[in-house]
Order: sequence, then C-alpha cells, then structure tokens
Amino acid sequence: MPHSTLTVGNVEITVLHDAEVALPFRRTFPDVPLEAWKPYIERYPDAYSNGDSLRVHFECYLVRSQGRTLLVDTGLGNATSNPNVVASIGGGIDGVLLSELEAAGFQAEDIDTVFLTHLHPDHVGWNVTRNGSQESATFPNARYVANESDWTAFDTPLDSEIFGYDWWAETVAPLRHLGVLDLINDETELTSELTVTPTPGHTPGSMSMIVNSGGERAFIMGDVFHGPAQVTETDWVFHYDMDPERAGATRKDMLEWAEQDNAAIAICHHSGFGRVIRESGKRYWQAL
Repeated sequence: MPHSTLTVGNVEITVLHDAEVALPFRRTFPDVPLEAWKPYIERYPDAYSNGDSLRVHFECYLVRSQGRTLLVDTGLGNATSNPNVVASIGGGIDGVLLSELEAAGFQAEDIDTVFLTHLHPDHVGWNVTRNGSQESATFPNARYVANESDWTAFDTPLDSEIFGYDWWAETVAPLRHLGVLDLINDETELTSELTVTPTPGHTPGSMSMIVNSGGERAFIMGDVFHGPAQVTETDWVFHYDMDPERAGATRKDMLEWAEQDNAAIAICHHSGFGRVIRESGKRYWQAL
C-alpha cells in the first residue's frame, strides 16, 4: 500500500500499514444498530466492508523530529512475534511492518524510540523478535515508552480474560527483562516538537502524541477513535473500551482541541490523516 506522509512544520510523519482485516459491527460496536451506520458507510466507503464491518487498518507511524527517528506502535506482528493475536484477529496473515519500514527507507536499527499508545495486543505485535527460545527487541537501538497504568492493568490474567487469549508474555513482558522499557505516568516531552499526553478511557494508560512544530499541529491518537464515525458519534461505545464513559469524554476533549488548533489528526485503524470540520452543527472527519 502506498505510504501517506504528512509534514507538520519540521516534523515528518509517515503511515506504515502492518495489516488489514474486516471486523463486524456486532463485534466492535454491539450496541449500535446497523441502520445507524448507513450515513457513515456512504460518507466514508473506504472505512467499511460489506456494509456490516469496520475495515480495520493496523497502522504504525514513523516520525522524524530533530534528528530523531520514532515509531508509534508496532502493529499486529506475525505468527512468531504475536502468535495468538495473529491467529485470532489477523486470520493467520502476518503483518508487514518491517518491510513497510524498509520501503520507506529505514531499518529497524534506525528507530531510537518506540512510543506505544497503549498496550492492547494489536499495537504491540512487533515489539519482540524470537529465534527459537531467544528473545530480542525488534528495534534494538530503541527505548520503548509506555504508560505505567497500562502495565499495571495488563500485567495480570486480565489480558486473557478480556480477549480470550494471551499476548502479554510474548509481546510486552519481555521488554522489561530485556531492559528496554520506560514506563511513564504523566505528559512527557520526547523532543521539543513531540509530546505524549494521557488520553485515557480505551485503556487506563492510553496516550496520544502531540506534534507541535512551525506553528502547525497534528495529533496521533491511538485508539481514542475507532474509525471516522466516532468523530461525529462520540458516545458510540467500542466493545473494548475499558472505561466507556471516560473514553467518550476523551474523544470530545480531543476533538475540541483539534478543532480549535486546526490540527491534523490520525485516527488509528483508519488510513491517513484528516481534520475536524463542521456541517449542520455536527463534527465530521475529513481526509486531507
């Protein structure tokens, strides 16, 4: 898939597509009637599949700022790095993040920071590489940055209780014994142009990256939104939001901020960048 690149001041952001699947509305938004989707299927046909499913992209973002090369999230992974998740969500099809990275002109060794927006299984899949019983960080020169609240929430049997399979032992727990994990709690500056800030609700430790450079702004928001319909329907509850009320409040807050600053926004699991626009008193996502 062709890369989408956005320049924000002096920062360059490139979308890397790890994988794509169709997930039925009844699984992802079980409380939303099928007919309520119709205007959004018409408005955003590329975001949906067969009239009854989300067309889900497992996106990662390559960010270049002040001589630094950062990766936002590590996608679904493959049958070696994230076997249970690739089998359950990906239908057994391996992700292609590393070849996407290479096609963009970079190697895994070029990444100096991996920022994990949250620790759900489809955002951490390429964290670790396995060779038999040997484990190593896929991005060997990087520090991996995540929120401590997510570590606390998922470093228990809770992971398999929520999703019905384990991913933690394969993708996240090894980062600690490999000595490459930095856990944070509060807003943190990665460069003077890049700040990560808490945007909780989907998970307790969900965070977003705020890009602020040359008088321009962009937000890379992880799973604050699941597709463009939620930009308008902020109260629609995604099945895997751990705190639905807080997730809805976070969506509203981030939209107000994005609209006020005319910020470009990246909605995870939907390709490319957009902005918030108003029509008939409602907010909508509009592709750039």
